[in-house]
Amino acid sequence: MNDWKDRRVQRAVRNIFRQNLCARKEDKVLILTDNHKERVGELLFWFGSEFSPNISHLTYRPTGRHGLEPPEEVWQAAFGNEFLEEVKQKGLFERILRKEITEGDELEIKEILLETTSPEELPTAVIAVNQHSISHTLFRKLCTEFLSIRFASMPLFEPFMFYTSLQANWDLVARRSKGVASLLTDAEEVKITCPLGTDITFSVEGRTGLADTGKLCSPGDFGNLPAGEAFIAPVEGTANGKFITRYAPDRKLKEPVVLEVENGLVKTVSGEPEFSEFLNRLIHKEKNAGNIAEFGVGTNERAERSDNILEAEKILGTCHIAIGDNSSFGGKVRANVHIDLLIEKPTVILKTGDREIKLMEEGELLVR
Repeated sequence: MNDWKDRRVQRAVRNIFRQNLCARKEDKVLILTDNHKERVGELLFWFGSEFSPNISHLTYRPTGRHGLEPPEEVWQAAFGNEFLEEVKQKGLFERILRKEITEGDELEIKEILLETTSPEELPTAVIAVNQHSISHTLFRKLCTEFLSIRFASMPLFEPFMFYTSLQANWDLVARRSKGVASLLTDAEEVKITCPLGTDITFSVEGRTGLADTGKLCSPGDFGNLPAGEAFIAPVEGTANGKFITRYAPDRKLKEPVVLEVENGLVKTVSGEPEFSEFLNRLIHKEKNAGNIAEFGVGTNERAERSDNILEAEKILGTCHIAIGDNSSFGGKVRANVHIDLLIEKPTVILKTGDREIKLMEEGELLVR
């Protein structure tokens, strides 16, 4: 990455701290990068030091897949050695990594955090720039929901985003995202179709829509950077139909892939051999990997690229469905994977009782 001196890049990086994180001198910022994204972490560290003198940068080995828990050095950097040693001694850490913890285990982990850490030792903000997302993990959930740490997640980040989606008008993104999230909360059922042949329906009754606004200024705020979506966890076991994508998370496919869904689970995948075979292996070998985990709507007017899911899922006029884990944002399923898949030019209808709202029509967001 050779564009450190580019003024647009510098402005975008400074805005991450100034506008997105609302960084203050008293903040303690922890930047986490895997080996794939170390240079981006160095860039953030360099310019972030202007805003928060107490800033650190840790690079760790890649997890290998979206949704896996980060390795122990990340837990140590965030929560300290005393916490890590105690959860390891009690046999909890291996269960965390396997995503086999129970509600009782989670309560015990929280108690250990209270006993072994103090607020002044914890980071107040975490920026995670990595090849594979750690958003849908217990680690992130503990940071934001229990310890009130602000958390910016940047999986699959590429420098082109400094010129596209990170140049968004964050006030507009926030307004759109909150508006769509409110409609998702009020809805009972979602139906999605698209010109490629997507036709899927699922319940969202009782679930809460969430807004990824790019504003991570209050304790416990969590979202992607670049941001710009509203999303919700569908009710488990209710999704039926099929959805079709032309994109893997990191590339355009040579031919579309079709995911057939029955009672909330992906049953078969067909289409481009390489990606469909990967997904078929995943859903048949990994527990809960085929769960319909998330439905999201893009709200960022500056997002452009469809071949990188971090930006693609934010594109205004698209939606996405994710499979795997949704335990960290209102769902009930734990899995060792979370994969977002883009749907282009969707028509989305929200149903509540006898009332229907057309949220999107062939890629046009109808509610502003």
